[in-house]
Amino acid sequence: MSTLESAAGGGTGASPFAGQYICAVAGLRMTPGATGPVFEQDVWDFKDGEGFPRSMPGDRKIFDFRKIHNPIWQSVAKEYVVAMMAPEHEAVRHLAHAYRIPRMVWTCASRLEYLQGWFNWLTEQGVTSLAAVDQRTCEAFLRCRTFLEVKKSKEEGEPGQHETVETDEEEVEASSGYRLLSVLIPQEVANYSELFTHDRCRAGFRPWGGASAYSVIGSPKRQGNKTQPAREELLQPLLHDCLFLIQVLAPEALALRDKIEREFVPDRKDGSKRGVRSVARERQAALEQVLRRHIAEDRPFIEVERRAQGARKRWGWDETHPLGRVSIIAILREAGIHATAARTVRSSAKGGILSPGGLLEPLKPLLEEAIHLVGTTPPWGRNAPLVPRADGRGDVPWTLPIHRRGLDVVLDRIRTACLIVIALVSGMRRCELIELPRDCQLPHEGTSGRIRYRLKSKLIKGQGYDRTVWDEWVVAEEAFHAAGIAHYIAGEEASHLFSATLDFDECLKRLRRFTNGPEGARLGLTPIPDDLLNLRMLRRTLAVEIAHRPGGLLAAKIQLKHLSVATTEGYANRPGGAQAKFLAEIGEEEQKRNLTLTLQAFRDYQNGRWPAGPGARELLTFFRSVEDELGELQVATPVIKHSDQEVITLLGRRAGALHLGVANYCWFLDPDKALCLKLAKTKDRSRPLAGMCDSARCPQATHHPCHRPVWAASAANSRVFIGKIGRGQKTERARLQVEADRAEAIVAGIDAAQTADHGGRRGPDH
Repeated sequence: MSTLESAAGGGTGASPFAGQYICAVAGLRMTPGATGPVFEQDVWDFKDGEGFPRSMPGDRKIFDFRKIHNPIWQSVAKEYVVAMMAPEHEAVRHLAHAYRIPRMVWTCASRLEYLQGWFNWLTEQGVTSLAAVDQRTCEAFLRCRTFLEVKKSKEEGEPGQHETVETDEEEVEASSGYRLLSVLIPQEVANYSELFTHDRCRAGFRPWGGASAYSVIGSPKRQGNKTQPAREELLQPLLHDCLFLIQVLAPEALALRDKIEREFVPDRKDGSKRGVRSVARERQAALEQVLRRHIAEDRPFIEVERRAQGARKRWGWDETHPLGRVSIIAILREAGIHATAARTVRSSAKGGILSPGGLLEPLKPLLEEAIHLVGTTPPWGRNAPLVPRADGRGDVPWTLPIHRRGLDVVLDRIRTACLIVIALVSGMRRCELIELPRDCQLPHEGTSGRIRYRLKSKLIKGQGYDRTVWDEWVVAEEAFHAAGIAHYIAGEEASHLFSATLDFDECLKRLRRFTNGPEGARLGLTPIPDDLLNLRMLRRTLAVEIAHRPGGLLAAKIQLKHLSVATTEGYANRPGGAQAKFLAEIGEEEQKRNLTLTLQAFRDYQNGRWPAGPGARELLTFFRSVEDELGELQVATPVIKHSDQEVITLLGRRAGALHLGVANYCWFLDPDKALCLKLAKTKDRSRPLAGMCDSARCPQATHHPCHRPVWAASAANSRVFIGKIGRGQKTERARLQVEADRAEAIVAGIDAAQTADHGGRRGPDH
C-alpha cells in the first residue's frame, strides 16, 4: 500500500481523475497541439488555454500544489479543484452538497489559495488527517483569520530623505470577504470528502452544522451597493476635459501621427560612386546652403529628445558644444546626405564629421551663428492648427512643438479620456471594457433620423470557456465616438481598444498630470481634483444620475434623456446581456428615488405646499386618503409611535408609478390617460414616452417647486428669442409666443399652489 493510501481516514484505490487531462475533464479549450496539465502533475499550467478573460492575470493560470506542505493533502486539493471545475463528472455528480455550476479557472485559483492556507494551518497545529478536524478546530481557524497581525511602519529621516521603518505589530480586523472564505473552505472540504481518495473528513461532519458562511460571520448576504458615486466637483471637470480631448484634440493628434508616418523615411546609405573629394565638396556646399536657409527663413533647427541628449553625454559629447541639442541626422537629411543615425552621432563624439577634415568642421563658425540666431525646437507641430480653448477664451495651437514621443504621450491621455467616457456613459465594468475589440463599433441602426449606436464586447460573467458570446451595448453617441477614437489610437496591430493589464489608477494619475499641468492650463482645461475614483464609482455614478437627476450633472455635457433611453433600449434589445444587470441597478435606485420623492411630495402637501398641473387634483385626493388612513391608525393604536415607514407603505403603489421628467412628475397609473401614448399611437403601453411629454395638458402630470426654475428659464429664453426675431418671421414668433405663454402659466400655477391658503391642508374636494 502506498504512503498516500495508508493515510488515516482515507479511502483506498486510485483517484477517479488519475491519468486524465484536466482541460478535457473540465471542457476547457486549448490552443492547437497543446494538451494541458495531467492530474498527477504537481503544477498545472493553463496558459495554453483559450477563451480566458483578457483581464485574468497570468499567475492565476498556474496552480502550484507544492505550496501545500502535507503531500497527502496535495492530492486532496487536486481532487477538490477538479470537482469544482467539472461538476458533471461521474464521480462528482452524486455528491449531495457539491456545486452544480462549473467554477471558472480564476475562481478555482482563488479557492486553491485559501485552501493552501487552511491545510498549512492544520499542519502547524499538528493535525495530520482531515478525520481529526472537528468544530473546535474550524472555530479556532476562523478566530485566527478574523484578526490579522500587521506590521506598522513610519517614515524617518531628514525632509526629502524619508526611509520607511517597520515597527511593532498591531491587530486589524480582516475584511468580511476574507472571513467568509475562511468559513467556506472548511465547509467545502467537508462537502467533497466522499470524493477524496487518500484522506477525508469524518462521515456526516459539516462545519457549523451546514449553516451559510454569511450567517457564521454575522454578515447579511446582500447589504446593498456600498460604492459611492463620484462627487460633482470631481465629475464635472473630468467629463468636461475628457470630452474636449476626444472631440477637439483627438482629430488633430491623429492627423499629425498620420503625417509623421507618411513623411518619415529611414536614412539610407549614400550609394554614390564618384570621387570622395568631389562628393565631400558637394556635401559641404549643400550643408552650407541648409544653414543659410535656416537663417534666412528664421527657421529653428530640429531638437533631439532628452534621452538622445543623455546618450550623447554617455558617448563623450561636450555638453557645451553647439550641436549638443541639434539633430545631426536632420541637418544631413535636409542637405540630401543619408547616413545611419547611431553611426553618425557616435562618430561625431570621436571626431567624425566635426573632426579636422570632417564635413561640418569648415562650417563650424556658420553653424554656431545659425544655432544662436534661430535656436532649436522639436520637429512636429511647429505650425499647429488653432483650436478653441476648453474654457472658451479664444483660440490656441492645439499643441506646442513636440517630439514623436511627446505625441505618443498626448495620444495616451486621449485614450484614457476615451476609456473614462465609455465607462461613464455606458456603465461597463472593467472586464467588459477590456474585452472591447478594435472593431467593437457595430453599424448604425434606425430610421427617420433616430439612430441606435451599438458596441460589442465579449460576455464574460456566466459564460464558459468553450464558446465566445458577443454582448451588445446600446450606448449614447458620445461613447460610440470615443470608441472610434480609441480604435484609431490603438493602431492596426492591436486586437482590442485597451490593454489587458489596464491600470485605471495609473491612467487617471497621468491624465491629471496633463490636465492640471502647464499644457492643460494653456488649453483651458479645468483642473481635476485629487479625489478617489475608480471604474466602479463611474458605473455607480451613471446609475444614480439616470435614476435621480434627469436634468442634473451629466446633462451639462450629454443629454441625459437620450442616455437613459439608450440604456433602456440596450436592455430591451439584449435582455440577457450585461447591460441588463446595469439597468437592474438603475431600477433599484429608481425605487429608492420614487419613494423618497413621493414622501417629500406628501410632506409638502401636509405643510401647505401643494402641487400644480393637470394631475394635481387627483394626487391631492390620494394624499388626503393617505392622511385619513394615518389618522385612523393613530386612533386605533394611540400608544404606538408611528414612523415614516408606515407612510411609505401607504405611498408605495403611487411611488411605483412615478416617472421623472426634466420639468414635471409623471404619475403613470392609467395608460389610457397618458397623452404621450395617444400622440405616439404606440403598442408598448408599459412606460410613458418622456420625449413626447406635454405636461401642461397631460392629466397625469404634476408640477412641483423643484420644477419652477426649469419653466422660468424656458419662459425667459423664449422672450429673449422673440425680441431678436425679425418682423417677417411671423410663424416662428407665434410659436415662441405660445411656448413663452405656456411656461409663464405653469410658473404662475406653481407659485399660486405654494402661496394659497389651503385652510387645514385638505384636498381639492374638501
